[in-house]
Amino acid sequence: MKISSVIGSFARNVLPPKIYFKFYRFIRRTRLQVGARSFVHDTVQIIGQSNVVIGRNVVIGESGWFNVNHREAGKSAILIGDNCFLGRRSFLSSGDKIQFGEYCLTAADCRFLGSSHEISDPSTPYVTTGTTRGDSIVIGHNVFFGCGAVVLGNVTIGSGCVIGAGALILEDVPPFSMVVGNPGKVVQRYSFSKMAWIPIGILCPSDLDENPSDDTFLAMLRRTGGTPGLPIIAAGSDMGNL
Repeated sequence: MKISSVIGSFARNVLPPKIYFKFYRFIRRTRLQVGARSFVHDTVQIIGQSNVVIGRNVVIGESGWFNVNHREAGKSAILIGDNCFLGRRSFLSSGDKIQFGEYCLTAADCRFLGSSHEISDPSTPYVTTGTTRGDSIVIGHNVFFGCGAVVLGNVTIGSGCVIGAGALILEDVPPFSMVVGNPGKVVQRYSFSKMAWIPIGILCPSDLDENPSDDTFLAMLRRTGGTPGLPIIAAGSDMGNL
């Protein structure tokens, strides 16, 4: 075990939470931009730290990998909004950018792949060809990804969506949608006028008339959710048991 991990575990066990958070932010690698009250597990690997921005009150679970494929000075390529929880073994590989809104939640083993290896010429070893850079993954506010969900390519996922376990997202998803399957298929949309998830087969356009804009929805989330106490104990196996 690394010395930093030993020191971190000791500090977490003996220091009051407020003091520990200050200590943690001090010892975390200085080039990573991390907001107040956020926790990034010691085992998370970040390639391109200066191009990653993590908001306030965020938890990133153990064994994650954030890979900025195209690192440019002054450009943010991976952005995690406030009050997000990214589960264990998250893999984010950015082309142009990967952006999460606020209050997003991912279960374990979710993958967000905005870049791939160049494959135009099979006579050249793919390990040498470099990576693509044009695609962006943009995720709205309060989106939940079930265990093992995968987002691939140039994709926008609207606010309020629920992405089922094991779903493969290859194209844009409208706000307040429930998606399942491989490839992912929208099976329900949430209607604020009816306060219910409506199956696509019986959904009427008027059911969506009262659905809020992103700004209105975010204001609603901030009123109802505030700054939640995220379960840091779920971030890693070294965090102990209940």
